[in-house]
Amino acid sequence: MTNINAKLEVLFEFEKKLNLLIVQEEYETFRQQQDLFGDLLKDFLTKHTENELLSVIEPLKRLKKQISTLQEKADNSFKTLKDKSLALQRNKKKIKAYK
Repeated sequence: MTNINAKLEVLFEFEKKLNLLIVQEEYETFRQQQDLFGDLLKDFLTKHTENELLSVIEPLKRLKKQISTLQEKADNSFKTLKDKSLALQRNKKKIKAYK
């Protein structure tokens, strides 16, 4: 396995870890790990030449698709949490009004 393939495999494993964090609703850890993943991805893309990246274009396209799916999951989870938070705030106001 070449160096670029090994680094690419690390990115795929990291993406799986992020998916697991979303499923387990570990949102704070997800946010922190998401920042780290972004840094790793940026480092990967800047440290390799265009020709090196072209040699792994298909896995990169697959990673891009997986990242898009992960982002959709994260956005949906954020929206769900925001809705729950707003509902709790409304309920809290109703309870205070009854007192």
